Amino acid sequence: MSKITTFEKAIDHIQSGMTVMLGGFFLSGSPFGLVKELTRRKGKLENLTLISNDMASEMGYPQAYGNALIDTGMIKKCICTVMTHNKVALKRVADGLMESEMLPMGTFAERIRIGGAGIGGFLTPTGVGTPIAEGKPIINVDGVDYILEKPLKADVSLVYGSMADENGNVYITGTARNFNIAMATAGKFTVAEVLKIVKPGEIDPSMVTIPAPFIDAIVLANEEDYKL
Repeated sequence: MSKITTFEKAIDHIQSGMTVMLGGFFLSGSPFGLVKELTRRKGKLENLTLISNDMASEMGYPQAYGNALIDTGMIKKCICTVMTHNKVALKRVADGLMESEMLPMGTFAERIRIGGAGIGGFLTPTGVGTPIAEGKPIINVDGVDYILEKPLKADVSLVYGSMADENGNVYITGTARNFNIAMATAGKFTVAEVLKIVKPGEIDPSMVTIPAPFIDAIVLANEEDYKL
């Protein structure tokens, strides 16, 4: 069965108070069309938690779509690895309008991965003795202290793909894979924005990056959205 849908219907799955994962690493592998459609819901959505490496923003690109998304005020909390490039986010945090949870990138990636794998937590020494460890269980193993980091999951994951078939098998090239694969598995409902859609069987099974069972909807990207 075809999973192709519109941007509007895909974003309709996001309701106020939900947690949303957003794939990408700066301009690589960000589903810009979905970000733009989510941004259009300004005034209609609120109290969202956004889990995103960098909020679809980019240093030196004030026109990057993530800046406008944060400026809508619909995000109450952002869990990310970097925020200093996003002046809107920094101001909202400083003004007490948005919470932020900053994580080391490896911890961020692994918390998402175990969220999709159904694992209850993992131990890491990264961050022990720093503010990152505040409020988190510390477990000593063979004389070494570790933070118990719990999984990250989402109500809706918005990810990017280079190509997909109508059934939802997704292929992603190169560095655009970044967090998209793990986020696709960690969302209750996952939407893939892809540059090309083909018929079932046209993607070599060995090239499938995200198998169809993890993808609930597909939208065809507008290439103009990727010309920042």
